[in-house]
Amino acid sequence: MIYFCSRNNRRSLVQQSPTLNGIDYLEIVGGSPCGKQLALTFLKSARSLNLTPANITITGGAAVTVTSITPATAAAPFVILVNLNQTGDFSPYTLGLVAGTGIIDPPDGIDPQLSSVTFSFKAGCPTPADCVLNNCCPTPPQPAPDINYLARDYDGFRQVILDRMAALNPKWTETHAADLGIALVETLAYAADHLSYQQDAVSTDAYIGTARSRISMRRHARLVNYQIGEGSNARTWVQMSTAVDNLQIPAQTQFYVRVPGLAAVAKAGDPVAQQLAQSTNPIFASMQAATLFTEQNSMNFYTWGDANCCLPAGATQATLVGNLTTLKAGNVLIFEEVLGPDTGNAADANPANRWAVLLTDVRTTNYKSNPLVDPLTNQKITQITWSAADALAFPLCLSSMTDAEPPVMVVNVSVARGNTVPADHGVWINSEDLGLVPAPPPAPITTSTCTCGTTSSVTAPIPRFYPELAQSPLTFSIPFSGISSVSAFLAADPADAQPQITVTSNDGLTWTPAADLLSFSDADHRFVAEIENDGAAFLRFGDGQYGAAPDAGVDFSANYRVGNGSIGNIGQDALAHVVFPASFISPLTNITGIRNPLAASGGVDPEDMQHLLQYAPFSYEQQLRCVTEADYSQAASHVSGVRAARGTLRWTGSWYTAFVSVEAAPLTTQLIDSTTARLNPLRMIGTDLAVEGAVTVGLQITMQICVDPEHFQGDVYDALMQVFVTGNQCNGQSGLLNAANFSFGQMVYASPLIAAAQTVEGVLSATLITFARVDDPSIDGVAQGYLTMGRLEIPHCDNDPNHLNNGIFVLQMDGGK
Repeated sequence: MIYFCSRNNRRSLVQQSPTLNGIDYLEIVGGSPCGKQLALTFLKSARSLNLTPANITITGGAAVTVTSITPATAAAPFVILVNLNQTGDFSPYTLGLVAGTGIIDPPDGIDPQLSSVTFSFKAGCPTPADCVLNNCCPTPPQPAPDINYLARDYDGFRQVILDRMAALNPKWTETHAADLGIALVETLAYAADHLSYQQDAVSTDAYIGTARSRISMRRHARLVNYQIGEGSNARTWVQMSTAVDNLQIPAQTQFYVRVPGLAAVAKAGDPVAQQLAQSTNPIFASMQAATLFTEQNSMNFYTWGDANCCLPAGATQATLVGNLTTLKAGNVLIFEEVLGPDTGNAADANPANRWAVLLTDVRTTNYKSNPLVDPLTNQKITQITWSAADALAFPLCLSSMTDAEPPVMVVNVSVARGNTVPADHGVWINSEDLGLVPAPPPAPITTSTCTCGTTSSVTAPIPRFYPELAQSPLTFSIPFSGISSVSAFLAADPADAQPQITVTSNDGLTWTPAADLLSFSDADHRFVAEIENDGAAFLRFGDGQYGAAPDAGVDFSANYRVGNGSIGNIGQDALAHVVFPASFISPLTNITGIRNPLAASGGVDPEDMQHLLQYAPFSYEQQLRCVTEADYSQAASHVSGVRAARGTLRWTGSWYTAFVSVEAAPLTTQLIDSTTARLNPLRMIGTDLAVEGAVTVGLQITMQICVDPEHFQGDVYDALMQVFVTGNQCNGQSGLLNAANFSFGQMVYASPLIAAAQTVEGVLSATLITFARVDDPSIDGVAQGYLTMGRLEIPHCDNDPNHLNNGIFVLQMDGGK
């Protein structure tokens, strides 16, 4: 099942089909709710179905195996019995019908949408709550307050406080200096300015603290192995519409921000292109060549005849209308809501409901190499899959019913758009003359020594060639060599950005940029691009010892790119013009649309001097060895996958052993090995190392709830379970029993549990009946009001019936309706 739809019309449509059959429902039989036999009921007679165990797949929870199948009989023509080797656990299971081993398509005559069913072996277990799933859409997290944490002087602090006050209390607009509020703000800014001055004064004894040039500070920072951040340019996906197929778009095609009154498409040198080039808005360029197809301009989703459908959050597959043969794995599609679900009007579409995915698989044919179709309607379809890294972050509405009277069905609420081109911020400046390398200064005067009568050897100075680029800022871009996901493309690490510049000299040499010259010899033609505080870029060449030194009289020229930083983070649909190279031969009318459905991201400003001054002097103060127990804890916590760690030094008879307890979900052998590999180079000689899992202590919690007579008991039960769930609630807040809320040695108190229960609407009273450790129920936590944990113990209450040792949470409901 790809979609969750509130109206399931597929069942009645298949019943009307003369050739198709499908699963109606499934029951657990065999004498108890935990039986080893499944009764599979079909919509129509199943006596013609020749199913074998190879046609049945059962996934989920503990593995179960199909041993045999009892076919339908005249007495029960709609039911076949599936016999299993054992029953399952509390996990949800899915039974599917397939054409054979290794085939994902259903057998002939079975509808694809009714070829699988989800069930539970424990469906007969009693529960006070409604069994209907409550599919909730989590609200997006609230953004952090927009506060400039880089403010360092009186004016900056004063403005930050005023900005924050304007956000918290918009009605307060006083600006008079005699106002009490303004006086308090300026007093706080004055105090903050003094604190900032004292912080700066602490580092005045260090050379980096007295530097006033960003380039000087960069060199000081490099000596302590601090790599200054030069920022990175922004990148986005440009979606183009075409009127012809196989339209080739060359790399470095330029895209411009919308300028009213100008044509959308132009060629280099045209009057429109010249006007666009004079704009001060960011300019983007395609990062690779692309081929456009008409069928990818806009593609509709296929909902298999159902209504009120959506792609749920976390979806990694969908079905599109038609056999889209131009779609391939590696294409990027952008899902976009184009109609308001409640009104059907395009103006009411939510522009935030847009998402880009990188396709990992495209199916247009079935396992028989026939075109993929809906067997009910013979509608051609295409099934697409994308990676989990690009899983849908929100529910995407595909079809809906309007809120008018009578309601009207709205189809194609959202569409998929192809013909996407990756583009990043920056424009190339070609063949800029950097000038001639000047002659070296006069050599120093040498004299004979009074000891040996020989001539002193003094190294002759080299020419000072330190050219400045005419335009700025220099672009720092992350190399585009194929992407694994759209998320990785839009959220690349700025530390990987490289300067977009090459330098050539008239003696036939090509010079390439480097982060520094310390590891290069006099045979390496490299240079360093150094950025000043105002964005001016200077090129520093080698001195003949660290990197080759340029010869006097040689003329240099540079090809470089301009455009960097957060200014390139333009909003969605900001790009509206494309300028092709003069060599582009296709008619410009073949391009019918140009836009960026998603906002550009990844643009990061260069690290400023204040930030550098704060971070560089302390970058080398890293503990690269483990001596104390805290050192082992901190080092292990940096391993990917480790949630928390605690180190313990124990005398094991002849030497000390560092036992490192790690908490992870799940704790695997691979994680233990990687943690050991991380800590081994850091441990002291003579100290052994052992990595082990943390001690999990399950909590047994039983609460008696008195429900208000005006509330349904099941509704109150559901609300309580949402407060105490071990995962995240629908409103995005963490549940009280979430494992992330517990850590090593944490004492668990009873009062927060009772307080949380009493805040739920419909709860008259909450009484804690049981509050104890699963491994030691003799400790009465109810009486003492808390449970203590050992230093290496972590409390858990996962409430998983398959793992009761990790804690159980029980609600005893009384009263209500």
